[in-house]
Amino acid sequence: MNGIKSFLKQNLQVVLFVLCGLLTVLGILTFVLFAGQSEGVLAVLLVLLGIVLIAAAITLALLAFVTGSAERANFFLYDSKIKANRSVDELHFDLINQKMTFVMSKLTSTASKVWTQNVFEEESEVFAEGDDRFVPLVAYKIIYDLSERASESVWNLYLMADRSIIDAIAAALELNNDGELANAFRYLHENAAGSYERTEKFLADNKKYIQTKMVKYVKSNIDRF
Repeated sequence: MNGIKSFLKQNLQVVLFVLCGLLTVLGILTFVLFAGQSEGVLAVLLVLLGIVLIAAAITLALLAFVTGSAERANFFLYDSKIKANRSVDELHFDLINQKMTFVMSKLTSTASKVWTQNVFEEESEVFAEGDDRFVPLVAYKIIYDLSERASESVWNLYLMADRSIIDAIAAALELNNDGELANAFRYLHENAAGSYERTEKFLADNKKYIQTKMVKYVKSNIDRF
């Protein structure tokens, strides 16, 4: 169901034009084939049906044109204050991070749960069927939040996290061709030996790198959002 919603949202204009074409064909067939071969009341009803179908087709065509001409609200660029998309040049990490905090709230009730459940496998509107736009960003966000505001209890959850969760985060990073960070993340967790100090230092040293990767990913894929 989420996959269908996502498809319609991204291809609404195309869907409207297709429906318009189908209704037009049906309307013409009703006029030419059926009404022409019928008599009396049936012929009148078929003519009226044809008119309704053609009118519906015209309505859908107009709606498709309006939909195409209206600027689509981009998830990362849309500014509710000006009710329009801002330029991609105005996009910066703080804004992306804020938006991703909202995305994470759709995936899990608390930030700590990312270490006890595989959020990439959860049914949600974020990961609609076949929609992987947010996958790398969620992985970066999880790691960034760990470096930025993790409490002692969250670090302990990280240390106890199942290997499948760590692998899922690493695999999400690899979708952005970031094998370097993915491998480092796997290695640090596997060799933590009950201490998160090495991971904490690594993430602190690479915080700017993570920020840059998130910004570049969003800008490179901005039309997908």
